[in-house]
Amino acid sequence: MRFHPSPFHFLTWAAGRVILPLRFDIQVNGLSLLPEKGPVIFIPKHQQWWDVPLLGTFIPRPLHFLAKQELFNLWISRFYITRIGGIPLDRQRPLRSLSTFRSLIPLIKEDAFLVIFPEGTYYPATMGPGKWRLIQMILRLQQKEFLLPVSFVPVGIHYSSSAREKHKVEITLGSPYQETDPRQAEAFTERLLQKVKDLSGL
Repeated sequence: MRFHPSPFHFLTWAAGRVILPLRFDIQVNGLSLLPEKGPVIFIPKHQQWWDVPLLGTFIPRPLHFLAKQELFNLWISRFYITRIGGIPLDRQRPLRSLSTFRSLIPLIKEDAFLVIFPEGTYYPATMGPGKWRLIQMILRLQQKEFLLPVSFVPVGIHYSSSAREKHKVEITLGSPYQETDPRQAEAFTERLLQKVKDLSGL
């Protein structure tokens, strides 16, 4: 099941390319570090709402975001978000999202780019606790389905204010990490979070 960008995705991307530079001076670093092959899961800092459109617009491939279940409650938001690659996730009860994780299998097999915010919600200017059980479920899925190792890419996001109209935002991709043992999920998540913290200048 390869992800084919829908008209909704293309229009959202095109709108982002026009609108976001009006508000932000955007710099993206580390794109050359992205793996040439295999699936990628981005692990970004979650500073504010703008993180999502910025990543979706300036990472050079369509992204699938694991997003909180509440965003899918209304049919119109569910209709739109699913068509631009959104995947619902119950943050409070991850076990209820087993069907979500099973839906990741064909995406991972097709080398998709996915995004998981490891803190689960906004933590401006500081690091929140990592949702390591989400990472563990992916590692278990990887092991159970005999999938190729997934590359986890830490992403720092740093906003800075200035006297100018625009705010500067710097998105920095780190080197990819891989893990094959679900028992190491907690330590692995902490390692990723520390790198996210460093990349975000926190």
